[in-house]
Amino acid sequence: MISVDNVSKTFDYSVPKTSFVALIFPKMEKLTAVHRVSLKVQTGEIYGLLGPNGAGKTTLIKMICGLLKPTSGKISIGGKEVYSAQRDIGIMLGSSMIYTLMTGRDNLEYVASLFGIENPRERITELADLLQIGNWIDRYVSEYSLGMRTKLCLARALIHNPSILLLDEPTLGLDPAFALYIRNQIKKIGKTIILTTHYMEEADFLSDRVGIVHHGRLIAEGTPSELKEKIQKRETPSLTDVFIELTTE
Repeated sequence: MISVDNVSKTFDYSVPKTSFVALIFPKMEKLTAVHRVSLKVQTGEIYGLLGPNGAGKTTLIKMICGLLKPTSGKISIGGKEVYSAQRDIGIMLGSSMIYTLMTGRDNLEYVASLFGIENPRERITELADLLQIGNWIDRYVSEYSLGMRTKLCLARALIHNPSILLLDEPTLGLDPAFALYIRNQIKKIGKTIILTTHYMEEADFLSDRVGIVHHGRLIAEGTPSELKEKIQKRETPSLTDVFIELTTE
C-alpha cells in the first residue's frame, strides 16, 4: 500500500550570524533530516514509527502525504504517485492544522468542503460522538484544552473516511482512560496506518510492525516481539528497552 524507496530529504539553512560579514554574506549549510530510508506498509497494517525528537519522523510523514517533496528517492501509495493519492490519505500532524478562531464544526466543514463532501453534517455528528466532543463542537477552538484539540485533529483526519491514516502523536494530551479508548478505536478501524508516538506501550499495543528512526536513518525494523528478542540485557525486555538501547549514543 505505502512504499518508501531510498528516500532522503535535505534542507538548506543559514549558519547563525556571528559577524557583520556573515550578516551581509550569510553562509548556507545543508541539513539531512531523512537519509536513504526504505520501508513498506501493507494494506490494513499499523506501522509504528519511533525515534527521538528531531530524528526525522515528522519529515518522513510529511513526504509520504505530499506536504514535502523528497530530495531523492521515490514514494508511492497503492502504486500511484503521492500527489495522485492524496484523497485516500487522512493526516494528523498536531494542532497547527486546525484554526483556533473557528469552531470545531467550522473546522470540520471546511476540510469536508476541500474533499467535496457536500453535506457533512451527519459525518461530523458521527465523529463528534465517537470522539466525545459533541458538547464542544460549536465552541471556538481557542477554548479547547490540548486533549480536546487532539480529538478535533483526529476528527479532521477521519472526516473524508480515508483508507490511509498518518497519525502524529494521536493520543497527545489525552487522559489515560480516553487514550486507551482511542487506541482501541485505532486498533479496530481497519485502515492502513502509520503512527508516530513517544509512548512505547502505545506502539507495542497498536503496531503490527515498528520502525525506529535515529539521525534520519531507519536503524531497526520488525514486529515488537522481534525487536525485543534482540535485547538480551533483561529477561523480559520491553519496547522501551529496545528504544533506549538503539538510540542512546
